[in-house]
Amino acid sequence: MKQLSKGQFYGETNFRRSVDSLTLTDTVYTHDFVDWHYHETPYFTFLLQGGLTEGYKKERKNFTAGSILFHHWDECHYNHKPAGAARGFHLEIDHQFSKDYDLSLQNLQGNREIHDPSLKILFYRLMAESRSKDPFSEIVIQSSVLEIFSVLNSQSTVEEKRTPPWVGRVREILNEHDHASLSLNEIATILNIHPVHLSRSFKKYFHCTMGEYVRKIRIEKAVLDLLNSNQSLTTIAHDRGFADQSHLIRIFKAYLGMNPSSYKKMHKMLI
Repeated sequence: MKQLSKGQFYGETNFRRSVDSLTLTDTVYTHDFVDWHYHETPYFTFLLQGGLTEGYKKERKNFTAGSILFHHWDECHYNHKPAGAARGFHLEIDHQFSKDYDLSLQNLQGNREIHDPSLKILFYRLMAESRSKDPFSEIVIQSSVLEIFSVLNSQSTVEEKRTPPWVGRVREILNEHDHASLSLNEIATILNIHPVHLSRSFKKYFHCTMGEYVRKIRIEKAVLDLLNSNQSLTTIAHDRGFADQSHLIRIFKAYLGMNPSSYKKMHKMLI
């Protein structure tokens, strides 16, 4: 079984940057099928375009643009790329980085899909920062990666305890209705729990208020629309539940540090 070295992926690499034992790679996948393999270092894949099917020892999963996957270094898998273009942004974490910053990967064993919209926004920011010529970009990249691990470890601490069934269900509801204005009472009725309990307990499991969580889902999906379609900002704002184009631009800039047109221009430069 083949082991891929750091920075090596099956496809055409658009861009690669190393920062403090971190390797950031942007790759267009060119192989329809990649046989069983594993990687030298633990890494994340942020699927930016197209689809990807991954097979593991006990299961096979399909992923679409916007998916974030984590693989530990010793986890073998195979890949199948459906017809059409596919592209991924990768973050590899060398052992030295984990050692220098006292990071534990204990809670990130195996293969794992990450659904948290705040982490997806962090990866969009990380992708943009990887191409920055700013002298402080290395610090921003390092701090963003540490923030990613902070969020993941806090989630794992909660998951170790008994998580009530409504947590998974409310995540599904909010992801499915990110563009709609469901009230707290409507969501609580669907879940069959008291709205006060839902409001008080939400932050314990999602580390933000419900309103903040929905806003993050909306902006994360708006970025995906921006990068993978020719829709106007007005259309994206309407489809993703923003008041208008100006509202979308304001929230976009708050989360990603630049306006949508600048971000899309940067994205095109990466291809």
